Amino acid sequence: MDLLDASLGDIAARLRELLDLERGAAAGTSGDALLEGAHAWEDIGRTGDAARTWVAAEIAHESRRELDAAGLAYRHGFPSAKKLLAATTNISERTAASRIALGQRVRSSVSISGTPNPSFFPVVESAFFAGQVGVDVAATICRTLSEVVNRTGWSDATDRAERHLVAAATATVRHDRDSHADADIEADTDAEADSDTEAGTVARSPRLYTVEEIGRLAIRIREHLDPDGAEPRDSTKQSLRGFSYPKVGADGMARGRYALPPLQLGVFLAAVDSILSPRTPDPAPATATATTTTAAGAESADGDVQAEPAQSFSNEPAVVDPRTAEQKLLDAVMTLIDMAAASPAASRLNGAAPTVNVHVSLDDLTAGRGVGWIDGSTEPIPISAVNQLQCDGDTVLTVLGREGQVLSHGKTRRLATRRQRKALAARDGGCVMPGCTVPPSRCQAHHVVPWVSHTFLPGRTDIDNLALLCPFHHSTIHTSAWQLEMIHGKPHIRPPIWLDRQRTPRAVGQQRIGRPW
Repeated sequence: MDLLDASLGDIAARLRELLDLERGAAAGTSGDALLEGAHAWEDIGRTGDAARTWVAAEIAHESRRELDAAGLAYRHGFPSAKKLLAATTNISERTAASRIALGQRVRSSVSISGTPNPSFFPVVESAFFAGQVGVDVAATICRTLSEVVNRTGWSDATDRAERHLVAAATATVRHDRDSHADADIEADTDAEADSDTEAGTVARSPRLYTVEEIGRLAIRIREHLDPDGAEPRDSTKQSLRGFSYPKVGADGMARGRYALPPLQLGVFLAAVDSILSPRTPDPAPATATATTTTAAGAESADGDVQAEPAQSFSNEPAVVDPRTAEQKLLDAVMTLIDMAAASPAASRLNGAAPTVNVHVSLDDLTAGRGVGWIDGSTEPIPISAVNQLQCDGDTVLTVLGREGQVLSHGKTRRLATRRQRKALAARDGGCVMPGCTVPPSRCQAHHVVPWVSHTFLPGRTDIDNLALLCPFHHSTIHTSAWQLEMIHGKPHIRPPIWLDRQRTPRAVGQQRIGRPW
């Protein structure tokens, strides 16, 4: 097919034929060949993006408002070029608007008198239409520098910043070996020349900076060029901040949205990162490991004993954490909420600390089946979740008659005292589940023999029936294949049958001041 005689439709059809051939041969294609194909198709994609952006800008130019009824969009019955482009090409209006915005920034033209009208960002335009940068990089550079220009106007500094960003975006690892990475940007003309003369090499050489790194560099340059702009930009972000009240769907799941400005984001990440330490690492080979230190232990400010890492040897299997990253983040946020609610400084509601009210029938609670109901939620929770709440929360037994009248109220004496928690911290050293490293300050006291068990005497909350568990393992121990029990006053774990056919109980805990054997 002669390229000069072929229409754009012919070229598109030929590309689809090549794609079908690639897909048909993909079964026997090696990984390296797939990467080569990714490079080649990305070159095609950059060319296509440049062409679509150019067309979008021309449509917007022919539809500009001053043309009135003679405008392209108006003549076709559309109020704007964005709607005309979206309807014509069957793309979303958001995509059409982004193409038009980028195209207008990099569009150069010729005036009626024949003189050239350069684009706002000529260096970006040259690299973009030459296929050296993609639409993501071009849009990032233009958008970020436009924020500077809108406040400070055009200057030599913005022109130099544009050249610097384009040179960084087109720099390759091969080019970096020939010149210092932090060299002045005036060398960007050489880089552009290399790109033109060695297009094939540059296209296949790995880029020195990723798209995300170019975006971060552009922001740093923006703040350097316009240091006074940070204040109004932050004021705009602060006005957009928010956290929507959860909306409960038909499936009982609560969903919402949040918007965090940089300051609030920093506070949020600092808080959750302190909790998102590895709770349960993947199982390691069953070989002995050792760590040494000179300290035996120390008591924290809140009274919990923090065991210092002493010499320890362990070949215990670690429990695999099946949670996704989003689930871990939610659990970290819930831990922060629990800690804040338990704080003496927490806001009071009718004189009481924040309290979760759960309603469950005595028959279901005794039988260990059924559901409980939480105030504010239309969906029930399983009895296992009720048992979890009972381990580390106050329980008030309210007996209701057939007509719903209150017959009696029970007393609460379930929680471990402060002295008992200190003793648990000293004995267990944190979560007792194998492989978990959560410290005592973030653990909950779990009743090994359930509170509702017939063998558990009323009012009995003793050390020899309590073990520290982190919130994650506390929520899974009631339904897990791992079984926790107390032997000689110390917690032991019975592993699942797939790990140990005999299910031999093993002493667990993070205590490091005793004998390591």
